[in-house]
Amino acid sequence: MVASAKAIGQARATLADEVRGEIERMIVDGDLAAGEKLNELALSSAMGVSRGTVREAIRSLADSGLIDLVANRGAFVHETTLEEVRNLYDLRGAIFAMACANSARRVAEGTEPALAEALEKNLALMETSHDDAKAYYSLNIAFHNMLLNGAGNPRAKSMYDNVVREMHLFRRRGLSLVTNIAQSLEEHRAISDAVAAGDAEEARRAAERHITSGFERYIKIVENDDAGASD
Repeated sequence: MVASAKAIGQARATLADEVRGEIERMIVDGDLAAGEKLNELALSSAMGVSRGTVREAIRSLADSGLIDLVANRGAFVHETTLEEVRNLYDLRGAIFAMACANSARRVAEGTEPALAEALEKNLALMETSHDDAKAYYSLNIAFHNMLLNGAGNPRAKSMYDNVVREMHLFRRRGLSLVTNIAQSLEEHRAISDAVAAGDAEEARRAAERHITSGFERYIKIVENDDAGASD
C-alpha cells in the first residue's frame, strides 16, 4: 500500500511537471499574453488533466517570474516594467559577455574545437531566415546557448537560463522588425568571428554591444508603440 501511494504521488508530480512545462511554453511562445489570467478550467480541458494538476503546476511557476499569483483573483501572466527589463538586460549582458570571453579562450586552448563551426552553421541558417522572425528567434536562442555551453560554466548557464526564461515575455518585440533582425545578425557575426579567432576580449566587447543594442531596440519599439497609441 505504501509503495502504491508513493508511485501515485510520483506520477502526480511528474504530470504536474509536464503541465508546468506546457504552460511555460505557452507563455514563452506568446499563446498566453502578458497580463492574461490563467484559466484553470480551460487549461485542464485542453490538456486532459484535472484542475488540481493545473493548479499545482501554476503554483510551481510562481517563482519563475513568468506569472503573478494575486490573492482572491488568481494567476496572471507577468507584465514586466521598464525597470525590470533594464535590470534583466544588465544581468543577462554580464553573464553573456563572460560566457563569450570564456568560449573564445576555450577555442584558443583547443577545449572547444567544434564551437566555431557550429556557430558558423547557425549564422548561415540565420541569414536564410532573416525574413522569418519566428524562425530567426529560435536560431537566436540556439546561438546564445552554444556560447553559454561553450563557456564551460554550468552554473552560469543555469543563471542565464533563468534570466532568459523571464525575458521571453518581452524579447520577441526586439526582433519583430526585419531591420532589427539584420542588425542582430551583424552583431552575432562579430561575436562569432571573435570566438573563432580565440580573442576573448573582443568576444566580450562584441557580446556587451549585442546585449546593449538589444535593449535599445526594445526601447525604440516601446516608444514607437506608445507614440502610435497616443495618435
